[in-house]
Amino acid sequence: MQTEKIQFSVVIPTFNPDFKIFETLKNVKKSILYFQEKSKITFEILIINDGGKEIEDEIVKVVENSRVFNLKKNRGVGYAREVGTRISKYKNIFFLDSDVMVETETFYRLYNDFFKLTDAGSLGALQSYKNLNKSYSSQFVCAKSCYGFENEPEFIEFSAIHSECCIVNKIFLRKIGGWNYYSKAGGEEFELGHRIVANGKKNYLTKRTRYSTYYENILSRCNKIIYRTSNYLPILIKRKKFESKGAFATNFQALSVLLTSILIFFSILSFFIKVHYLFFLISILLNLFVEFDFLKFSKKLNSLKYIPYSVLGIYLVNFSILIGFIYGVFNLIKKNK
Repeated sequence: MQTEKIQFSVVIPTFNPDFKIFETLKNVKKSILYFQEKSKITFEILIINDGGKEIEDEIVKVVENSRVFNLKKNRGVGYAREVGTRISKYKNIFFLDSDVMVETETFYRLYNDFFKLTDAGSLGALQSYKNLNKSYSSQFVCAKSCYGFENEPEFIEFSAIHSECCIVNKIFLRKIGGWNYYSKAGGEEFELGHRIVANGKKNYLTKRTRYSTYYENILSRCNKIIYRTSNYLPILIKRKKFESKGAFATNFQALSVLLTSILIFFSILSFFIKVHYLFFLISILLNLFVEFDFLKFSKKLNSLKYIPYSVLGIYLVNFSILIGFIYGVFNLIKKNK
C-alpha cells in the first residue's frame, strides 16, 4: 500500500502536434484536479517535442507545472519517452500519448491501483470503444485495437507495456535499461514489456479506467504495421512464442496471415498455371473462420453493413504484416553479415 508522499511526472511525447494536444492537456487538467480533491499531490507535466515544429507557448498555460522540451532531431516516440524519463523529477511516471483523452479519474485510479498490484512493473488504462476520429476507415482500426479484451478480468496481465496511457516506477525502469527506440514507430512497447517481465515484474491493463483517442485511417495504420512487424521479429525470435492477448502478434493473427499468404501464393501461381477456384475459396473461408470472433466484435462496435469493410481491413493488415515480416528478415540477414 502506498504511504509515501504522492509525487509524479506526466511525460507526453509529441511530434508536429495539432489541436489534439490542447484537448489532451485539458483532460489531463481535469484528471489532476480530481486527484487533488482526493489527495495532496505534487506533479509536473513534461511535453517532449520530438524534433517537430515549434510548440506554441499557449500549450504550457493549459495545465500548471507544464514544461516543453524541444529535441533537435526526430528520433521516434521511444526516444522521446526515454528523454522524458531521464529529465523527470519524480520516481513515478505517467506516459501519455498526445492524442489520448483520459477520463477524470484516470490518474487517481492508475496511481492507487499500481501500488495495490505489488508485482506490477507497469499498469495501463484500457482503450475505450469510442473513436474520436470520424473517418470511416478508422472505425476498423478502432475495432482491431480494442479487440481481444472483452472477456478478460478487471486487471489483465499483458506482455507489452501499454505506453499510450500507463504508469511505471522510474527507478525500476532505469534499472532495466529504460526505453529502447526505433526510427520508425512500433515495437518499443513489446520490447520493454518483455524486459519488465524478464526482470520479475508484470505488465497489467485495467478496465477500471479507460481512455479515448483518434484512431488513424487504415492506410496509415498499415504503414506503421510494416515497421512494427519488422521491429517485432527479433523480439519474437528471442521469445520463441506469440503474444497471448490483444490483436497483434497472437497465434490467431499469425494463422490469419499464413492463410492470406496462401491466397497470395495461389493468386501469383494463377498467372502461370491454371489454379482451381476451390483453392481460393477454401483459403478465404478458412481465413474468415479464423477471424470470425473479430468480425462479430466489429459488427458489435459498428454495424452489420460494416462487415465487408472489416474483411478488406483484415486482408490489408495481413498483407502489411507479411511485408513487414519479409522486411524484418532482410534486416536480420543484413545485420548478421
